[in-house]
Amino acid sequence: MTEKEIVFSDDHVVRSVQEGRTQNYEILVNRYKKKITNFINKMIFDYDEAQSLAQDVFLKVFTTIKKYKSQDNFQAFIFTIAKNITLNYIKKQKRISWFSGQSPSQCYREERYFRSEETQQAQLEKNQQDEMLTAALKSLNENQRIALILKVYLEFSYRKIAEITDWSVPKIETLISRAKSNLKDKIHLQLNQKEPLQKTSQKNSKINVKENLQEKRKTNVLQMNQITRG
Repeated sequence: MTEKEIVFSDDHVVRSVQEGRTQNYEILVNRYKKKITNFINKMIFDYDEAQSLAQDVFLKVFTTIKKYKSQDNFQAFIFTIAKNITLNYIKKQKRISWFSGQSPSQCYREERYFRSEETQQAQLEKNQQDEMLTAALKSLNENQRIALILKVYLEFSYRKIAEITDWSVPKIETLISRAKSNLKDKIHLQLNQKEPLQKTSQKNSKINVKENLQEKRKTNVLQMNQITRG
C-alpha cells in the first residue's frame, strides 16, 4: 500500500479523480479489487467470471464517479454497483439456461484451487469440500446470499448492508437468519447422504479416501458452525 493510500480516505481520492487526477483511481481499484471479486465469486461460483465482472464494476464506477457526492460512503456506492451487475449477470444466466434446457446450476463453473503438486486424493477431498459449500450456497435465493456474504464473509455492519441494498435492518436480519438456517440444513443433509466417490484402480486407495473424507466432513461441520452460528 502506498503512502497516498494510507493517508487519504476514499472520499479524498474520489474528489481528486472528479477534479481530473484520474490516475488516482488506481488507488480505489487496489483497495476494493479483492473484496469486490470475492463478493461476486461467492454469488456466481466462478472466479474467472468474477474477475471479469469486477472489471465491469470498476469501469461502471469510473464512468459514474462524478455522480458520487462526498459523504464518506464510497464503500456502499461501489458495492451497490457490484450487487446490481452481479444480479444482472445471474438473471442473464438463468435466461440462457431456460433457452438451452440446462438446469441453472449447469450455468455455473465452479472455481478449483488445486496445485499441480497435490495428490489425486487431496484433490478429491478438496473437491468434495468445495462442492458441499457451493451446493449449500447455491440453494439460497439471491437476497439471502447477498445478505449472508456481506455480513459473514465481508463483515459489513447492518447499517452498511442497508445502504448497499436499500433494505431495512429487520429485513436484513431476517434474510441472514433464514440463510444461516437453510445453509445449515443443506450441509447437514449432505453430510448424512452417501456420496459416490471417485473410481480408483486400487481398492485400498478407495478405502483411504473414504476415511479421509469422513474426517474432512467432521472438520466441515466445525467450519460451517462458524458460518451458521447464531
